Amino acid sequence: MPAAERVNVISPASDAQRILEKPAEEGPKPRIESLSDLVFGLALAIGAIALVNNPPTTASGMYRDIAIFGFSFIVIISIWIRYTRIMSVLPIETRLTLLLNSLLLFTVTLEPYIYNILRLGGASSPIPVSLFESASSLFGIDLGAMMFVMGVFTLALADEEKHLVPGRLISQLRSEAASWFIASAVFLVSAIPLFGRMDLSGVVTSGFTIRQVMWIVALIVALASPAARKNIRPA
Repeated sequence: MPAAERVNVISPASDAQRILEKPAEEGPKPRIESLSDLVFGLALAIGAIALVNNPPTTASGMYRDIAIFGFSFIVIISIWIRYTRIMSVLPIETRLTLLLNSLLLFTVTLEPYIYNILRLGGASSPIPVSLFESASSLFGIDLGAMMFVMGVFTLALADEEKHLVPGRLISQLRSEAASWFIASAVFLVSAIPLFGRMDLSGVVTSGFTIRQVMWIVALIVALASPAARKNIRPA
């Protein structure tokens, strides 16, 4: 076979590998990203619908519902905004990326379900205390898993060997990834049952607990990174 013809011979395996590693910007938007946008939107919508379908009967209940929904809204919208920026630069659909995307979508889908249980805990006909405490712990685990996935995605952008972003952003992205991981750890630790029963003075309470304080601190840590407020440009 002539040399010129041998150059053009490509094995099916090599061709398949080349297609799988083709950057996302060279083709249509990956379906996983479109599905992610839909899931994030539905999570926000379901939370809002839950407020309408089961309105509070007192002013204090109304303020409580708004506070819980506001916290949930800030978490979901903040992660979605950052997620879309990361996916616009992270072009290769690897098996790990798809697995982490699936985990993130699962946690986002689960969030409005747990949120609704927490909201019902302060209703006129409250749910059992054991169910409320279990949902509260699970809420911390769910948000902790979200933050962990975001940390892994952010750290993937900071890989110097892949040259996904300009070198000047590497240290900033690593700092942001550290913020995500710290916030994830705080959320996960908050799931310890004791933190859901005690206030800051160490007294057992049914009101504002250590766990809720930890949630607020974790969210502030995740969003306080300067890099999280900057646009990401491909290298």
